[in-house]
Amino acid sequence: MKLIAVIFLISSLSVFSCQNENENTLISSITLQTVDHQDFSFKQITSNKASVILFLQPECPFCNSYGKTLKQLDSVFSAKKVKMYAVVAGKNFPDSEIVEYRNKFDLEFPFLLDPEFVITRQLQASVTPQAFLFNGRGEKIYYGMIDNWGYEIGKTRAHATEFYLTDAVNAFLSNQPIPLDSTKAIGCYIQ
Repeated sequence: MKLIAVIFLISSLSVFSCQNENENTLISSITLQTVDHQDFSFKQITSNKASVILFLQPECPFCNSYGKTLKQLDSVFSAKKVKMYAVVAGKNFPDSEIVEYRNKFDLEFPFLLDPEFVITRQLQASVTPQAFLFNGRGEKIYYGMIDNWGYEIGKTRAHATEFYLTDAVNAFLSNQPIPLDSTKAIGCYIQ
C-alpha cells in the first residue's frame, strides 16, 4: 500500500511539474502587439529579474482608481529591476482610448494588445485590474489583487491595508517565501 502511495505521489508531482513547465513554455512563445504597434514577445520576461503583468481596461472604474498607484508601483519596481507590462484584452477599446488612459496617469510601461485573448486565456485572467508576478525563469509566483483597497464590486476601503503585489515582489527579491501566492481579484470582468 505504501509503495502505491509513493508511486502516486511521484506521478502527481511529475504531472504538476509538466503542467507548470508547459504553462511557462506557452507564455514565452506568445507574441503580441504593443499599443504603439511593435511586436512584444513574452520570452522577454525571462531576461528580467521579475516581471509584473497587469490586466487593465481603460473604462474600468477600478483601473482608473488605480492609475496613481500603478505609476508609483512602476517607479518603485523599476528601481528594483522589476518590469511592468499592461495587457488590454479583447477588441472593445480603440488604441486611442488605451493611449489616453496611459497618458492620463503618465504610465511608462508597455501596453500590450490581446485582441484574441491569447495570454488572457493562458493565464486565466478574468477581471481588471488583475496582477501576475513572474520570476526570471518565467514562472508565475503570484496572481490576483494589487492590494485590498477594493474588497467587493463597488465597495472600497478609504485606504489599502494589505499590499499583496508589493509584498510578493519584496519577498521574492529577498529570497523569502511569498506570503500569499494568490488572491481573488476584484474588478471589471474581461469580455
